[in-house]
Amino acid sequence: MNIAIEEVSACRRRLRIEVPANRVNEEIAKITTEFQKFASIKGFRAGKAPKAVVEKKFEKDIEEEVKRKLVPEAFREAVKSKKLRVVSMPEIEEFHFEKGISLSFSTVIDLVPEFALPEYKQIKVKKADSTVSDQDITDTLNRIREQVADYKTAEGRALQEKDFAVISYEGSIDGKSVAEFTPETPTLGKQEKFWLLIQDEHFLPGFGTQLIGAKAGDQRKVTVVFPDDFPQEPLRGKTAVYDVTVNEVKEKILPELNDELAQQIAQCTLEELRERVRQNLTQQKESQARNEHLKQIYENLRQQVKFELPESSVQNQTRRLIYDIVRENEMRGIPNQMLEEKKQDIMEAAHSSAKDQVQLSFILSRIAEAEKIEVQTEEVLTEIGKLAVRYKTTPQKLVKELQANQGMEELENEILNRKTVDFLLQSAIIG
Repeated sequence: MNIAIEEVSACRRRLRIEVPANRVNEEIAKITTEFQKFASIKGFRAGKAPKAVVEKKFEKDIEEEVKRKLVPEAFREAVKSKKLRVVSMPEIEEFHFEKGISLSFSTVIDLVPEFALPEYKQIKVKKADSTVSDQDITDTLNRIREQVADYKTAEGRALQEKDFAVISYEGSIDGKSVAEFTPETPTLGKQEKFWLLIQDEHFLPGFGTQLIGAKAGDQRKVTVVFPDDFPQEPLRGKTAVYDVTVNEVKEKILPELNDELAQQIAQCTLEELRERVRQNLTQQKESQARNEHLKQIYENLRQQVKFELPESSVQNQTRRLIYDIVRENEMRGIPNQMLEEKKQDIMEAAHSSAKDQVQLSFILSRIAEAEKIEVQTEEVLTEIGKLAVRYKTTPQKLVKELQANQGMEELENEILNRKTVDFLLQSAIIG
């Protein structure tokens, strides 16, 4: 088999592969025999038609089957014989097939980049604070109180900052309803019995603070100037006037921080609740500190080495990141129109992040090789067991799904990366 390699870029190669005629002919003969066994041709019993007749009738099908069989076989043999470390699926550029002569094709592939391994042991890292103070615990308990606060009608009292007002409103711009400007978000124009926190910049710019001093039953006109960067483009730079009726004034009543509240929230005493909060905050801060240490290690490794990245790896990771960004924003209720407006920014941010992630993945892989870090079968089975519990399925079903979607290799890579990262943290000098 003839193999020629052309360098396209630092990580990209073009392979030209030619399969000799004798091998092509052997494969044609084998596949023709298989067709002959099952061919149904008028005038002959099933499987009894002469080979020449089968060849003529199924010529195109036989040729397609030969291509389907020989191309991937030849590609795998070429990669193995030339010891190429491929990171992308082959893209067939040119294909030539002449029966009885030869089969040849060219393909473009991306390779694992070559680079000098950076100094990765005993990286100096500035220690991140992971201590939990009494004030941290108090602040968390107060947020819990906020979540279970009661809201009582403040009879006869005017609205104050941080009160809640139950209002009905309708806005207009130059005599035209605000809702007509943003039909996808009609509540910006009109709403009944809306709960509004009286606080600057809450809801719409300057809306709530203009209601301070109003009482239940009062009507007021509220002017809103929409900023130039307002999410809904049709409203940017426009001035709207809202007719507002204050239906009720609501005052937030925070519960006492005592055993009764702790029992209501977590079926425990206040002291036990404090301890649970302390433990949860400690875990959170330790996790944040770990992430900060890793961030410093990653930055150190990236600065030590510069190498060209495989285009296909960056493109694939960019697509994954864009998908995640769009999905997350959709779940947060960000309108599709706004995402479309930010499309270029999203793509640029995803591409930049993808390059960092791809570069780091190659560095971690090289470190794992150097340190002979490997994934054991028991570790994979343990991870599958955890994932099965999380997704409420059986390990057997999950394994089948992973195998069907080439997920087993991805899972093993995730475990390998975690082990490599743990090694880097244990080796780092944190102080």
